[in-house]
Amino acid sequence: MQAPSLEAIHSELKSLNDRLDFIEDLVEEVILRQIPKAKASRKEIAEIRKAISEIKAGKRVTLEELTRA
Repeated sequence: MQAPSLEAIHSELKSLNDRLDFIEDLVEEVILRQIPKAKASRKEIAEIRKAISEIKAGKRVTLEELTRA
């Protein structure tokens, strides 16, 4: 079996990254559309928007960190 080339690996990683970006955008859209239905307070809406901007900036936590909180 032949090892994949660096170009093939790079191409696959780029494809995965593009799909993850799409999923993040989709999740953001769903959250923002549901805010009025959830009757969130202004503070909650601000926290949601802050979290979305942190996600876009690449700030993430592990599942283990979330379960400890």
